[in-house]
Amino acid sequence: MTSMPSLSLIETEARRIIGHPPEARRRAMQAELVELCESHWQQLRGPEPGNPLALALWSITPPLADLFMDAYATAETEFAEILPGGKIAHSLALLVLAEIERGNEEGVHVAHEPMMAFEEIAPPPAWLDRIAALLRGTLEPPQLHHHEHRPPLWKALAVITAQIQRTDLPAVWQVIRLLMTASEQADTTRDEELAALNDAVHQTGIHFLHIDDDHLLFEQHGHEHKPARARQLADMLLEIRQMWLR
Repeated sequence: MTSMPSLSLIETEARRIIGHPPEARRRAMQAELVELCESHWQQLRGPEPGNPLALALWSITPPLADLFMDAYATAETEFAEILPGGKIAHSLALLVLAEIERGNEEGVHVAHEPMMAFEEIAPPPAWLDRIAALLRGTLEPPQLHHHEHRPPLWKALAVITAQIQRTDLPAVWQVIRLLMTASEQADTTRDEELAALNDAVHQTGIHFLHIDDDHLLFEQHGHEHKPARARQLADMLLEIRQMWLR
């Protein structure tokens, strides 16, 4: 797995791109950008669904950088106004700082990659199309082969992401919580969609047991495994995301 750059290095790069605006001005631009990203998600997600799984995903905002890039691609007036000279990297750098302040390390990495890639060039239309499809749940997931040399937990996460069309940790973490609840439900009350996903996860050899703060307790092929930290899951999901966006 490719090692991720440190948060301190990413922050340094983001501040270089932003320059030296007054702190109050920087925070105002950052807050405005976050608000517009969240507003874009409210438009994309549509009315509140009744299905428990769909409701969980509906209630969790995807990475801000993805929402920004989609809004940029659809040329929303509000985003054009805060993109002086079309400086995409500048806005993404602001989102990097916003995600750092929120403690969302995964969101930092999601914003950092396009921040660096598109500092001098425009995003390729094909890449923007894949981001748009990911946000709308229409992106075709990569095929997971049974013989692929991956840890069972990685395969379980690949199964989950393929089903829910989300690769961000907050969404997957919440789905894991729902799957643990689904395992405890009686046949008369169980959610069929969750039950089917739970069965697919079990086929990878993984059975989720409990979440303790930021640690996931699980069994692997019937034996209790060393707990996985949320950071470990985030790294796996970033790798899966990169496969989706190739």
